[in-house]
Amino acid sequence: MARPKKQGLDYFPIDVDIFEDLEVEYAKFGADGFTIYMYLLTRVYKRGYYLEVDEDFLLVMAARLRMSEQKVMQVLNYLLKRSLFDNTLFQSDAVLTSAGIQKRFQLAVKERAKKNPINTGRYWLLKKEETEPFIKCTLFGDYSGKNE
Repeated sequence: MARPKKQGLDYFPIDVDIFEDLEVEYAKFGADGFTIYMYLLTRVYKRGYYLEVDEDFLLVMAARLRMSEQKVMQVLNYLLKRSLFDNTLFQSDAVLTSAGIQKRFQLAVKERAKKNPINTGRYWLLKKEETEPFIKCTLFGDYSGKNE
């Protein structure tokens, strides 16, 4: 019997200067902001390159992190405002992803995907010329937020 195709990643890279990057300064939220951001990234990459979010997910996340739902929503809104996640896609489909996440995803799955190309759906944000050949996306142009 064939092994099932792996969807997500086992690990993902984090830049060593993450605390020096102005986009991810969490002075407003401190360690809680960083924890929420890392939690969301691990959930995204475990799934692949995006995460569908609903109210139950946010409740479970708040409980697991031992934080209030208000704090989780404040940080999430901040991350969306700072474009660490694509706000347009989140508002329309309650999906968390970004062009940066998808670029790192492509790099991480490069060797695996050369043998078994990865099919993407409507949440793929990168333009055709930014997408590696081993990523198969038939919906280029359907998402008005980023694609032409």
